[in-house]
Amino acid sequence: MNSTTPDTRLDPRGALNASIDGARLSNPIIDHPDGRRHAFVPSGYSLQDVTDPFKLPPMIKQAITFDDRDSLTTYVNRFCDHRSIIIADLDAGTICAALDWHTGSEEDGDALKAQPACHKASLRLRLSEEFKRWDEIEGPMHSQEEFAMFIEENVADVSDPDHSTLLEICRELEATQGATFKSGIRLENGDRVFKYENETRVANQMVVPTEIGLSIPIYHGEEPVELKAKFRFRVTPEGLRLGLRWHRVEYQRQATFRAMAFQVSENTGLPVMFGRT
Repeated sequence: MNSTTPDTRLDPRGALNASIDGARLSNPIIDHPDGRRHAFVPSGYSLQDVTDPFKLPPMIKQAITFDDRDSLTTYVNRFCDHRSIIIADLDAGTICAALDWHTGSEEDGDALKAQPACHKASLRLRLSEEFKRWDEIEGPMHSQEEFAMFIEENVADVSDPDHSTLLEICRELEATQGATFKSGIRLENGDRVFKYENETRVANQMVVPTEIGLSIPIYHGEEPVELKAKFRFRVTPEGLRLGLRWHRVEYQRQATFRAMAFQVSENTGLPVMFGRT
């Protein structure tokens, strides 16, 4: 063999090293569990840190929805810090704690710092069973029998008039099925007197209040509040029709919502803001 001719025989060790180098360079980026990134680069294949300097550190990504205020308060007190705030959305009926909100203020001299804003705990308010029952019957007019049965089943929710008076009215409504009602007269105290005749043409009358007071919670898990509903009456050829209309209940609902939001703020020590994200 001529000494000037290159040796073409394969070097097993060199081939192995070349294969390892090729494998490294085919996918030079290494991602670490803590979010750092490194890359193999030429000139001896030294390991270089190529982590994005603006990348946020590892963060909690969690959104939990609670059914009652106490559960929300317990969770927030466990995970909140100086970044946390509360946002109360009246229209959506939610009280949300943003636990990793953005930081920085002129008062403490810190520049505004972006935070993940991915850890949230929310209370989605649900109407109480008592309020839902009364809200379902509110609006339409009902027959005497249907209306009387509903009042009898839910008389425990009534604060005014007293239960005995209301049950007596229900018995009169059931007893006057088929009677012919003539007219209704408003008394000085606001009650209505309805004159009617039974099948034997015997004239009689029935006194019905124009307003009913309820002591029920608006939201699930909350304390009862005083609500008012107006009785509605209509004399028809088919008989007396009755119904209810809420009286300024929306004002009470908004006041209850705001009180709940301020209570969460007080129990957690976090600022509360009314709006939506």
